[in-house]
Amino acid sequence: MVFLDKIRAFFDATDTKTFYHYMIGYSVGCLLLLGFMLYYFFTTTSSRQKQIKQLNVKRAETVRTILESAQSIEQQRSAVEEILSQIPDFKIAGYFGALLIKLNLKNKEIKEAESTTTSDREDNYRETELNAKFEDMSMKELTELLQALEQNPRISTKRLEITKSKKKPKTIEVQIAITTLLPKIEVS
Repeated sequence: MVFLDKIRAFFDATDTKTFYHYMIGYSVGCLLLLGFMLYYFFTTTSSRQKQIKQLNVKRAETVRTILESAQSIEQQRSAVEEILSQIPDFKIAGYFGALLIKLNLKNKEIKEAESTTTSDREDNYRETELNAKFEDMSMKELTELLQALEQNPRISTKRLEITKSKKKPKTIEVQIAITTLLPKIEVS
Protein backbone atom coordinates (compact mmCIF):
# COMPACT_ATOMS: atom_id res chain seq x y z
CA MET A 1 0.00 0.00 0.00
CA VAL A 2 2.95 2.30 0.53
CA PHE A 3 3.69 2.17 -3.21
CA LEU A 4 0.15 3.25 -4.14
CA ASP A 5 0.27 6.03 -1.60
CA LYS A 6 3.46 7.36 -3.22
CA ILE A 7 1.81 7.35 -6.64
CA ARG A 8 -1.28 9.12 -5.27
CA ALA A 9 0.91 11.71 -3.57
CA PHE A 10 2.82 12.28 -6.82
CA PHE A 11 -0.37 12.94 -8.80
CA ASP A 12 -1.83 15.12 -6.04
CA ALA A 13 1.34 17.23 -6.11
CA THR A 14 1.24 17.76 -9.89
CA ASP A 15 -0.86 20.47 -11.37
CA THR A 16 -3.67 19.78 -13.84
CA LYS A 17 -1.73 20.77 -16.96
CA THR A 18 1.18 18.47 -16.12
CA PHE A 19 -1.29 15.70 -15.27
CA TYR A 20 -2.88 16.02 -18.73
CA HIS A 21 0.54 15.93 -20.35
CA TYR A 22 1.32 12.71 -18.50
CA MET A 23 -2.05 11.23 -19.52
CA ILE A 24 -1.53 12.22 -23.17
CA GLY A 25 2.01 10.75 -23.11
CA TYR A 26 0.71 7.55 -21.53
CA SER A 27 -2.15 7.32 -24.07
CA VAL A 28 0.22 7.94 -27.01
CA GLY A 29 2.60 5.30 -25.65
CA CYS A 30 -0.28 2.80 -25.33
CA LEU A 31 -1.50 3.61 -28.85
CA LEU A 32 2.02 3.20 -30.28
CA LEU A 33 2.43 -0.11 -28.48
CA LEU A 34 -1.00 -1.25 -29.72
CA GLY A 35 -0.16 -0.10 -33.26
CA PHE A 36 3.15 -1.98 -33.21
CA MET A 37 1.44 -5.14 -31.93
CA LEU A 38 -1.25 -4.93 -34.64
CA TYR A 39 1.37 -4.31 -37.34
CA TYR A 40 3.42 -7.30 -36.14
CA PHE A 41 0.33 -9.50 -35.95
CA PHE A 42 -0.90 -8.68 -39.47
CA THR A 43 2.53 -8.90 -41.15
CA THR A 44 3.24 -12.23 -39.46
CA THR A 45 -0.20 -13.55 -40.39
CA SER A 46 0.22 -12.39 -43.99
CA SER A 47 3.64 -14.02 -44.19
CA ARG A 48 2.32 -17.30 -42.81
CA GLN A 49 -0.61 -17.27 -45.25
CA LYS A 50 1.81 -16.83 -48.17
CA GLN A 51 3.90 -19.74 -46.89
CA ILE A 52 0.79 -21.91 -46.58
CA LYS A 53 -0.26 -21.06 -50.14
CA GLN A 54 3.24 -21.87 -51.46
CA LEU A 55 3.26 -25.18 -49.59
CA ASN A 56 -0.19 -26.04 -50.95
CA VAL A 57 0.93 -25.28 -54.51
CA LYS A 58 4.09 -27.35 -54.02
CA ARG A 59 2.06 -30.22 -52.53
CA ALA A 60 -0.40 -30.09 -55.43
CA GLU A 61 2.47 -30.25 -57.94
CA THR A 62 4.03 -33.17 -56.07
CA VAL A 63 0.73 -35.04 -55.97
CA ARG A 64 0.19 -34.38 -59.69
CA THR A 65 3.70 -35.67 -60.47
CA ILE A 66 3.15 -38.79 -58.38
CA LEU A 67 -0.20 -39.47 -60.05
CA GLU A 68 1.29 -39.02 -63.52
CA SER A 69 4.14 -41.34 -62.59
CA ALA A 70 1.71 -43.94 -61.24
CA GLN A 71 -0.34 -43.72 -64.42
CA SER A 72 2.79 -44.15 -66.55
CA ILE A 73 3.89 -47.14 -64.47
CA GLU A 74 0.44 -48.71 -64.80
CA GLN A 75 0.54 -48.26 -68.59
CA GLN A 76 3.99 -49.84 -68.72
CA ARG A 77 2.81 -52.71 -66.53
CA SER A 78 -0.17 -53.38 -68.78
CA ALA A 79 2.11 -53.25 -71.85
CA VAL A 80 4.45 -55.78 -70.21
CA GLU A 81 1.50 -58.01 -69.31
CA GLU A 82 0.25 -57.86 -72.90
CA ILE A 83 3.68 -58.74 -74.31
CA LEU A 84 4.09 -61.60 -71.82
CA SER A 85 0.67 -63.01 -72.63
CA GLN A 86 1.52 -63.29 -76.35
CA ILE A 87 4.29 -65.88 -75.79
CA PRO A 88 4.10 -67.13 -72.18
CA ASP A 89 6.91 -69.72 -72.56
CA PHE A 90 9.47 -67.55 -74.38
CA LYS A 91 12.97 -69.08 -74.44
CA ILE A 92 15.67 -66.42 -74.66
CA ALA A 93 18.46 -68.88 -75.53
CA GLY A 94 16.50 -70.34 -78.44
CA TYR A 95 15.58 -66.89 -79.75
CA PHE A 96 19.18 -65.67 -79.43
CA GLY A 97 20.57 -68.77 -81.21
CA ALA A 98 18.09 -68.35 -84.09
CA LEU A 99 18.96 -64.65 -84.33
CA LEU A 100 22.70 -65.43 -84.54
CA ILE A 101 22.07 -67.91 -87.35
CA LYS A 102 19.86 -65.38 -89.18
CA LEU A 103 22.53 -62.66 -88.88
CA ASN A 104 25.34 -65.13 -89.71
CA LEU A 105 27.10 -64.45 -86.39
CA LYS A 106 27.22 -68.00 -85.02
CA ASN A 107 30.90 -68.35 -85.95
CA LYS A 108 31.78 -65.14 -84.03
CA GLU A 109 30.40 -66.37 -80.71
CA ILE A 110 32.59 -68.05 -78.10
CA LYS A 111 30.58 -71.11 -77.06
CA GLU A 112 31.88 -71.40 -73.49
CA ALA A 113 31.01 -67.78 -72.74
CA GLU A 114 27.25 -68.12 -73.32
CA SER A 115 25.33 -68.67 -70.11
CA THR A 116 21.74 -68.22 -68.96
CA THR A 117 20.63 -67.40 -65.42
CA THR A 118 17.15 -66.95 -63.97
CA SER A 119 16.32 -64.93 -60.89
CA ASP A 120 13.07 -64.06 -59.14
CA ARG A 121 12.21 -60.40 -58.83
CA GLU A 122 10.19 -58.65 -56.13
CA ASP A 123 7.27 -58.14 -58.48
CA ASN A 124 5.38 -61.01 -60.15
CA TYR A 125 8.11 -61.77 -62.68
CA ARG A 126 11.22 -63.84 -63.18
CA GLU A 127 14.12 -62.36 -65.06
CA THR A 128 16.13 -64.55 -67.39
CA GLU A 129 19.53 -63.18 -68.36
CA LEU A 130 21.68 -64.46 -71.21
CA ASN A 131 25.37 -63.53 -71.35
CA ALA A 132 27.32 -63.98 -74.58
CA LYS A 133 30.79 -63.11 -75.79
CA PHE A 134 31.86 -62.49 -79.38
CA GLU A 135 35.28 -62.18 -81.00
CA ASP A 136 36.37 -60.58 -84.26
CA MET A 137 33.12 -58.69 -84.84
CA SER A 138 32.79 -55.62 -86.98
CA MET A 139 30.83 -52.58 -85.88
CA LYS A 140 28.33 -53.28 -88.66
CA GLU A 141 27.65 -56.76 -87.29
CA LEU A 142 27.26 -55.38 -83.78
CA THR A 143 24.81 -52.70 -84.86
CA GLU A 144 22.78 -55.26 -86.82
CA LEU A 145 22.67 -57.50 -83.74
CA LEU A 146 21.64 -54.63 -81.45
CA GLN A 147 19.00 -53.44 -83.90
CA ALA A 148 17.54 -56.96 -84.19
CA LEU A 149 17.47 -57.26 -80.39
CA GLU A 150 15.76 -53.88 -80.12
CA GLN A 151 13.04 -54.99 -82.53
CA ASN A 152 11.85 -57.67 -80.12
CA PRO A 153 9.84 -56.11 -77.25
CA ARG A 154 10.53 -59.17 -75.06
CA ILE A 155 14.28 -58.50 -75.02
CA SER A 156 16.18 -55.71 -73.32
CA THR A 157 19.92 -55.13 -73.41
CA LYS A 158 21.23 -55.01 -69.86
CA ARG A 159 24.96 -54.70 -70.40
CA LEU A 160 27.23 -54.14 -73.38
CA GLU A 161 31.03 -54.07 -73.26
CA ILE A 162 33.06 -53.37 -76.38
CA THR A 163 36.83 -53.71 -76.52
CA LYS A 164 39.33 -53.57 -79.35
CA SER A 165 40.33 -57.02 -80.56
CA LYS A 166 43.87 -58.08 -79.83
CA LYS A 167 43.88 -60.83 -82.46
CA LYS A 168 42.60 -59.13 -85.60
CA PRO A 169 42.98 -55.46 -86.50
CA LYS A 170 39.84 -53.40 -87.14
CA THR A 171 37.63 -55.82 -85.19
CA ILE A 172 36.12 -55.75 -81.72
CA GLU A 173 35.34 -58.12 -78.89
CA VAL A 174 31.84 -57.81 -77.45
CA GLN A 175 30.33 -58.99 -74.20
CA ILE A 176 26.57 -58.59 -74.08
CA ALA A 177 23.93 -59.40 -71.49
CA ILE A 178 20.29 -59.47 -72.57
CA THR A 179 17.27 -60.13 -70.39
CA THR A 180 13.64 -61.05 -70.68
CA LEU A 181 10.79 -61.22 -68.20
CA LEU A 182 8.68 -64.29 -67.58
CA PRO A 183 5.64 -64.69 -65.35
CA LYS A 184 6.54 -66.05 -61.93
CA ILE A 185 5.60 -69.69 -61.47
CA GLU A 186 3.09 -70.11 -58.66
CA VAL A 187 3.98 -72.93 -56.26
CA SER A 188 0.93 -74.60 -54.73
